[in-house]
Amino acid sequence: MAERIYAFEPYARGTAGAAAGAGITIAPRRPAAMLNVRGPADAVAIAVQARYGVALPREPNTAAGHAVRVLWLGPDEWLLVQNGDADHFLQGGNDVRSRFCDVSHGRVALRLRGRDVRDALAKGCPLDLHPRTFPAGRCAQTAIGRVSVILDHVEPDVFDVYCSRSFAGSFWHWIIEACAEYRHAIAPPE
Repeated sequence: MAERIYAFEPYARGTAGAAAGAGITIAPRRPAAMLNVRGPADAVAIAVQARYGVALPREPNTAAGHAVRVLWLGPDEWLLVQNGDADHFLQGGNDVRSRFCDVSHGRVALRLRGRDVRDALAKGCPLDLHPRTFPAGRCAQTAIGRVSVILDHVEPDVFDVYCSRSFAGSFWHWIIEACAEYRHAIAPPE
């Protein structure tokens, strides 16, 4: 596999540091691999369970797993995100009823955490991010600051945001501006 260049890192370089009382921490993420999976839910569920040991989320806009995170994107589409050994993750072929496609080089990710993260995201996101409406374990394809993203609510006050690599610069500048009033900190890449 070709060495991956992380699109957010040039923006974050030289700015990392802890801000006392920061309401939001922004960290570029370095997922080892991202796979888009398409096919009938039953066939994909069997393949994902056999290959990665994680149950496929079947409810719309939900996510499951930790070491391998699976996000529901549509009735026959999921995104698998893995943070360990990418070579093992990408091994194995497609079967007759499900298709796995490596999208690792086309998407980038940020992890946003802190007590004010919902308020910052709400400045440019049309979704209701209140915990009753969008609790941990939910995900959605949406727009934030006019950039198409996948938003994953990983745990309370922690969100992962995936966007197209070509929009990394635009999204970075938007999120920094949106977080400015909350005293944000830039963390090293995760």
